[in-house]
Amino acid sequence: MKIRGRWAVFLAAALAVAGCGGPSEVQIGAILSLEGPAASYGESVWRGIQVAVDQVNAAGGVNVSEGGTPVPLTIVMRDDQSNPQVGLQVGQELINMGIPAVIGAISSDVTMAIADLFQQSGVVLLSPATSTPDLSTKGDYIYRNFPSDELEAVNTANHIYNVAGINQLDVVASQSSFGLGIRGAFIARFRSLGGRVGATPSFPAGAQDVGPHISELESSGSGGVYIAGYSDETARVAQALRAAGNELPLFGTGAILPPELVAAGGDAVEELVFPMPMFDPDSATEAVREFIAGYRAKFGEGFDVYAAHGYDAVLILVQAIEQEGYRPEGISFYLNAMNPFPGAAGETTFDGQGNARKFHRMFVIRGGQAQPYTAVPPEVQQ
Repeated sequence: MKIRGRWAVFLAAALAVAGCGGPSEVQIGAILSLEGPAASYGESVWRGIQVAVDQVNAAGGVNVSEGGTPVPLTIVMRDDQSNPQVGLQVGQELINMGIPAVIGAISSDVTMAIADLFQQSGVVLLSPATSTPDLSTKGDYIYRNFPSDELEAVNTANHIYNVAGINQLDVVASQSSFGLGIRGAFIARFRSLGGRVGATPSFPAGAQDVGPHISELESSGSGGVYIAGYSDETARVAQALRAAGNELPLFGTGAILPPELVAAGGDAVEELVFPMPMFDPDSATEAVREFIAGYRAKFGEGFDVYAAHGYDAVLILVQAIEQEGYRPEGISFYLNAMNPFPGAAGETTFDGQGNARKFHRMFVIRGGQAQPYTAVPPEVQQ
């Protein structure tokens, strides 16, 4: 359990005092990327957040105090434009408003930039998408319900070494907080299994032409290529490799959005294998059914793992507020000791560093669709 370092003083805390009759509404902040390179992820999370808010308010709102009257839930959303400096600006705005908890950010670069600000201000920050291991050291008000790259690295490295049977691998990484973070975690795990790492080129985040940066892979002698990047970056690396005649098996990260990857990469990403955090749209659990029903009613199709994590983030914070009050220290106290939360993206509990204890499943792009991985393609099995 985290050690409480200070008691924050906020307008929100004053409003929650019983003698004041409680707040007239509960406000939760959100810092999301609706523009820039992480916009696809941010838009998905934002839809999930809206579905959760609709469901909370349809059920009567948030019961802030025992025996009190439930009040509406609203989200104060700010677009960080996938830019760390903008993230700092809008983060300070939300803190100045006295909001006790904020959902965000999306990209690891932005979340890492704003984490110190929220920690120093004593405001809870809960990321539904950031996976860089470095977030674990940012303090006792910083959480994520999306699994860390360290957990992803274990699953992916185990799969490549033990299932795919590849013992030497090239690793290509985007020079972003996410790309470099997952690269380091993956290499450490792969080597611990006995694997060897060949070439390790990197490219500037968002680079359109990655070919010149990965030319050394042509003579590496490895048995596969692991690509540490977002969907569009993974697609560009795959296209450059295939154009150069490299037909080695390809592996990606849990940051991949399959429709975006296929749209950008086409045939080059066929048979690419990647992990995804737990989200089973075919699950019969109540949490998944309610999420999908609410999403379809509001947006139609298009729900994914990021929308599910945005949805769960809202419901986790609402539960914390109802149990421990509308103050950052109460919310943090609840998250530290929270029983497993049965969400749309699977069960969530937090470890002593604010990390969600979650694992991944392996998927493969086959026929332009993401499918659960099978060791042998169906046409070979026949």
